[in-house]
Amino acid sequence: MGRVLAVDYGGRRCGMAWTDILQISNNPLETVNTEMFEEALTGFIETGEVSDVVFGLPAHADGNLTKIGDRVIKTIEAFRRKYPTLQFHTIDESFTSQRAVQHMVAIGMKKKKRRQKESVDQMSAILILRDFLNKL
Repeated sequence: MGRVLAVDYGGRRCGMAWTDILQISNNPLETVNTEMFEEALTGFIETGEVSDVVFGLPAHADGNLTKIGDRVIKTIEAFRRKYPTLQFHTIDESFTSQRAVQHMVAIGMKKKKRRQKESVDQMSAILILRDFLNKL
């Protein structure tokens, strides 16, 4: 058993979160600029602790992928070639950012922190991770 790493992939930033090694707790990891994402993900994968990577997959209401969704698929394909022993997954990320802000309000996070896009991206990654684990 290894860590499950979740990604909220965006045009400007990517939020990441992962489980502990026993897959019990969900923890924010970091938010990186999209240009630096592949390097950051490679670094986490190469710790040897990651067994699965789950990406939030953005789609339109009609089910067709957004432009970002297409980039997510291409990124997953590249990482599958590079790391064939890892499991890569996607999960619908509809309304994750809105749910992230609602969750931040519910846990009492201050408004200033909730306005920081990096915080919302990390919380979105946590929700993607939680949704994925709940479906297992």
